[in-house]
Formats: sequence, structure tokens, C-alpha cells
Amino acid sequence: MAENLTDKDQQHPALAEMGIIRPSEISHYSLRQDGADKDVLRIIYNRAKGSLLPYSRKYKFGRAQKTVLADGGSSRMEHTYEISPFLLKAVNELDELMKINQHDTSKSSTEDLKSDLVAEINELKQLVNDSVSSNNIAAIQTKIDSVRNHIEAL
Repeated sequence: MAENLTDKDQQHPALAEMGIIRPSEISHYSLRQDGADKDVLRIIYNRAKGSLLPYSRKYKFGRAQKTVLADGGSSRMEHTYEISPFLLKAVNELDELMKINQHDTSKSSTEDLKSDLVAEINELKQLVNDSVSSNNIAAIQTKIDSVRNHIEAL
């Protein structure tokens, strides 16, 4: 399966091996322990309205049992469970994706806000043109244009 990885999959090989085709659509994830010997990773996606793809998927990972000496003075042995190294790798890749996806979201919302503000300034300018006397209109238009230029510079 590792032979079929594309360039996109090579950025996130653990996620690709888990069958995740569209990592850019991941919204967030949760990780919980299910009993002493199992971890459950739940990945939640941002899906388009009407999409037939699942909203979330669950992946179960076993924990490796390790026997360690409980006390230095006695010969009592204790069982502990270690998290799967593959799960740790997948969580690291998900953390990287969350940073990237959150940054992309904030960028698009900033651009949306900027375009909304420019549209509102244009509407305000039109309202002022329709209702203000001709002697104040030049100063008001200059001020509105200055505000629009500052917004566009953002």
C-alpha cells in the first residue's frame, strides 16, 4: 500500500495509510482511551451540504502491553499499556493539519470581511450622495474613499 502514495499522501503518510483521501476537509479530531488496552481516534470532517461522505470516522488502535518491575525491593510485576507508535504519528500529522486548516479558514474569513466592508462603504457612499447637499458631498466622498483604501490595504 505504501508504494501507491501520491505527493499529497507523502505529506501525511499515516493518514493516507488510514484511508484518509481528503485531509484538507478535516475539521477537528478527538482521542479517547477505551479500556486499558485500546484508543479510539475520531476524525470529524467539514462536508458540503448534501454530501454523501461521512461526517466523521472512528479508528481503533490497540495498546501494547508491557510488563515492568513494580518495586525495586520486591519481585512483583506490573502490566502497563503503551500507546501505538502509529497512532502517535497520526496525531502529530493531524496537529499539523489543524494548524494549516485553521490558518486557511481565518484567511478566507478575513477576505470575506474585507469584501463585505468595502461593499458597505460603497452603499454608504451612494446613500450620502443621494441625501446630502452638494457643498458637503466632496469632503464626505473623500473621507469615504480614504476609508475604503485603508480597508483594501488590509
